[in-house]
Amino acid sequence: MTIFQLPNLTTNPKVRLGYIINNKQYTFSFQWLDNFCLLSIYIIKDNQKIYLIKGRPITQNSDLIERVKDSSLITGKLVIKNKYNEQTEITQYNFHTDFEMEYYDN
Repeated sequence: MTIFQLPNLTTNPKVRLGYIINNKQYTFSFQWLDNFCLLSIYIIKDNQKIYLIKGRPITQNSDLIERVKDSSLITGKLVIKNKYNEQTEITQYNFHTDFEMEYYDN
């Protein structure tokens, strides 16, 4: 399991970050809207953006990449979880403090 820190969306509600998963660079775009966060993930391949997910609302404890069926793009499981195993709702203020993103390789 690999743990990734989530961005602080209180100072900037739209953040783009690069994470390396299995030696590949993925770009994660987080955008906070009113009371939820949208996530897009893409990889640059042959000078083109290939989206794994685009504009998906983040829900905790669900696999973000479960619908990606192309194993050349990514495999495994990517989940946003509460660090303290609490059933707390994700907010713009606790997203970066109480939650983390966990990647599980197959």
